[in-house]
Amino acid sequence: MSSCEGCDAEKYSSPMPWIGRYIEAASLLCILAMLLDTLHGFRRRKFWFPCRFFKLNVVSLTLLAVAVKLPMDLNNPMPGGADQLAKLSSNAFMSTSMVNFMPSLGLMGEKEIAMNMAALGILVITLVVNVCVELGTGVIYSAKVENILVLVFMMFLFVILSFSALAVPKMKQDLEMQFFETKRMMEKAEWDDVEKSGLSKLEEDLKKYWVMAETGNPQFVMARSVTCSAVCAICCVNFAILLEGVIRNNFFYVHIKPGSDYRRSTICISRIQSIGVALGTIASLIRWLATAKLSNDRRRCKSKIKVEKYWIEGLMEWKRSSVALQFKNPRIRKLVHRTKSLFVNICIGVQICIIAIGKLAKYISVILLNLPSLCSCSGSENKGGLRSEAKYVDDDLSKYVLHLEGEDELPQIMANESSAMREVIETGRKLQPRILMELLLQGSKDTDGLTMLERNCILDPHSRDDDLPSSWKMLLVTLTSIAVANPRIDQEMVEHLLCGVSQGLKYVNLIEEVLGAKEDLKRIRTAADEVWLHVFLFHRWLDNDLRKMAVDGQTSKEIVQNLAASANEYILKMKTNGNLKNGYQKWPAKLIAATAMNHICRTILLDIETKNEQTNDEEFFRNISVSIADVLAVCLANIPRVILMKCFSVPIEKREASVLQAALLFGETERILRFLQQHEFPSIAPEKIVHIEEWCRSIKQKHNLSVPTSTQDDLQIVTQ
Repeated sequence: MSSCEGCDAEKYSSPMPWIGRYIEAASLLCILAMLLDTLHGFRRRKFWFPCRFFKLNVVSLTLLAVAVKLPMDLNNPMPGGADQLAKLSSNAFMSTSMVNFMPSLGLMGEKEIAMNMAALGILVITLVVNVCVELGTGVIYSAKVENILVLVFMMFLFVILSFSALAVPKMKQDLEMQFFETKRMMEKAEWDDVEKSGLSKLEEDLKKYWVMAETGNPQFVMARSVTCSAVCAICCVNFAILLEGVIRNNFFYVHIKPGSDYRRSTICISRIQSIGVALGTIASLIRWLATAKLSNDRRRCKSKIKVEKYWIEGLMEWKRSSVALQFKNPRIRKLVHRTKSLFVNICIGVQICIIAIGKLAKYISVILLNLPSLCSCSGSENKGGLRSEAKYVDDDLSKYVLHLEGEDELPQIMANESSAMREVIETGRKLQPRILMELLLQGSKDTDGLTMLERNCILDPHSRDDDLPSSWKMLLVTLTSIAVANPRIDQEMVEHLLCGVSQGLKYVNLIEEVLGAKEDLKRIRTAADEVWLHVFLFHRWLDNDLRKMAVDGQTSKEIVQNLAASANEYILKMKTNGNLKNGYQKWPAKLIAATAMNHICRTILLDIETKNEQTNDEEFFRNISVSIADVLAVCLANIPRVILMKCFSVPIEKREASVLQAALLFGETERILRFLQQHEFPSIAPEKIVHIEEWCRSIKQKHNLSVPTSTQDDLQIVTQ
């Protein structure tokens, strides 16, 4: 009878095949992530395969913990041949996954690295201990040598990953210093060369920043490191061990069917995970050989025997730290200090051994890479000897290549990779906003449409009765709402305006997000998004149908007064409830929209009063459209600065993707930027160019305009 009295053994084991399916699903998800990384690398011609989907994080570790459940199961005897092979394949699958984690170490900060490496260490140690128990108790009786070798290599892989992770912060620090030193050099060269300007200079700067971002990508740095060469070599050995185990199992244990509670699911698990090991090994081998192209000189590789400072700098800082001083007892202080020094010295010795092994692995990969040339070009020294297949970047750009100590060959980056930015720019050119361009063409060449805004004394923060800052986005949404409010305007013209503004708001939002990061405009932008959604989709503002707000026969001025009255009514209602006492950060979106509408309506009524002339509906719509186009033109003039900011104002881990986004933005807006070059914009300091108030002040100085005085009767409905 079972030790668990009353327990049905068959019923107890019935869910185990379903758990096997669960293991299969987790393994398939890991393999799918590795496959997507491989395909993404081929598509982008990055044959070092950056980790985009399968990286060291909580999701991947959770999936791996499920995928390696079989070798961790101490309760289930697994006597079948397929059962034994499944345990070996799970161990090999774990090792292969760890190898493919290597580039992703560059994506993490110090705390994230420590947490993820600790979690990986717990998983690896648990797996190793459980398999050792199974080897000792005879649960694993087949392929004992193979399992032991895989476990040894697994522990070695974890040690290499751990010591590589220790060097990541120092690597990033060195690369960041190089980046900003090169940036300063680039800016100094621009001061000396005043002939280049405009879009050609912007495109050239993008190429330079791309080279810096690409070669300084921490993932690329880890992939081309000597420790990555070592783990890739181990991955190939790991695959050979599994392959030998599979062949031997099929020859000698094919008659032993699955005998565990997992039943035939172990066959599927072993096959799926073996495929995963093969896929991961192929990717690692390609990465190993691809990065070997960066050091495709055997004599130089042979002479590189020193350990670069960044590998042991973190350990040396730890050795110099004053941890022992935290203890009061002198004997304990001495003991802690000596123990720490001994431990750090051992770690430094291990790190030096790892780097030496890694350099040997890299040298082997260089030899493998040169074998075809040796076979085909033997004795052809008079023809130039062995030449690297890697191609150099443009000589003008080679000085912008970032490399760590000992990476003098890095300018030999692959020519295929250097075409990535050009392809992105071409993609952007195919996505140029046509309707936005048509809207901008309606504007005035010298932004005369902004004089209406310049007259708005409300834009001066010293004369406001609230603390709501000006926002390009809210201004455009409000002006468009006013333009839509006249029902006598042709629907096609209205829809065309809405589409143009919608395309423009995409860039306006980006400008305020990047250049206005220090300004607290997030709440206003969120309110503008909420208002715009209803205006664009339903032609509604504050739950009012804009196309039905006007009474038949009303003039455009009266329609604006109606909008102002509706906004003012809502503001008074919120004042009564005490909502205006709080800062605008706590205002509801409708209150922000109503306040903006009140400001702009006052501006338009002041402008109408100043001109003192009657305009029909279409002329009024055209005037508002011109103002919208001019506001967009002035705001979009910030795009070149946004493009450059996206190249250097982001963390090093995200810089390459940000530069490619900047290149896409350049391609999309190239035609717009060429058009804006024809405008006579006033001179404004770069740090103030994003502010509406600065533009209005500069326009006022340019046109020598003054704010007019209006009669109380005309503004009574707005200001009451």
